[in-house]
Amino acid sequence: MSVLASLSALPDDGMTVSALRTLDRVIPGEWENITDFSVFVKDFAETENPEVIRQVTFRASELEGNPRYARALKVFTMLDTMDQVAAGATVASAVGGLLGGIKGLGFLKEVTPKPETTQCVDAGLKLIAEVVGFGLLNGMPTTEKGGLTRFAGALEDYGRYDLMRIAAWVTIDGVVPLGADFLQKVLDTWTDPKVTGALTNNSVFGSLADQIPGGSTDAKRGFITDAIGTTGDWVARFIDEKGITQGGMMDQLNSVLSIAGGAGDYAAAALDASTAYYAHTGTQTVARTLARHAVDAQRRSVWRRWAQTQTGQ
Repeated sequence: MSVLASLSALPDDGMTVSALRTLDRVIPGEWENITDFSVFVKDFAETENPEVIRQVTFRASELEGNPRYARALKVFTMLDTMDQVAAGATVASAVGGLLGGIKGLGFLKEVTPKPETTQCVDAGLKLIAEVVGFGLLNGMPTTEKGGLTRFAGALEDYGRYDLMRIAAWVTIDGVVPLGADFLQKVLDTWTDPKVTGALTNNSVFGSLADQIPGGSTDAKRGFITDAIGTTGDWVARFIDEKGITQGGMMDQLNSVLSIAGGAGDYAAAALDASTAYYAHTGTQTVARTLARHAVDAQRRSVWRRWAQTQTGQ
């Protein structure tokens, strides 16, 4: 499916949208649920002219011939799909009273939390997916030390859909199941050589492995450890500046899931099973980047045509 079609296929409401809107407390006013590509075009082109919008949209469809957009879209969308499969695959009757009686969400009573090691592995892989997606969309290599430094610096300027996704990762995949010090737990897990064995059967790692540098699983694990360490300062500041706590986020998310006294790891499992925040915001990020590139390309084309008329060529 094309980027434009993927964007228009995003839901306007539902669990994912509700969960993301709940996070407005963390980054107020930063996110809108845009599913119409023309909105992005209008933003970058700074015009409501329908002919300009049509031309830029056509230019975007041409740019999609570059495989980096499809690859970035795949990176962002596959993670939630695998999360949902994993979360829905296990059943525990002990969770039966955890979730409120929300119509259509009875299946959430059958999810169990991931073991802490698995949660830490998955959190690390989502961070790597963010690094890979960033590199693809910005046309720069991130799969080395210098690239990681550029990525960590870019986090300071993350905005809109990128910031919402990283905020959701910090809260939903980090603080809610693991506590405010989650990144240290993630780092401890990834620096443990025993995690190498767990990676061999991890579907997300298998899908990302060819984009992670290193000739062996251990070498790739080392790169991921570097990525976690490089972003640690930013994550710690973000949690502190936004006042994010496990209890506070549980209270906020209670309005979405009607969680009644459940632990954070159960809430995280329920969110994994019922939301696709990473794919949703990732699709918006790819579409917005494509719109920006299309506007830039169209402006260059118009400028070249004007310049040719001035020189008589």
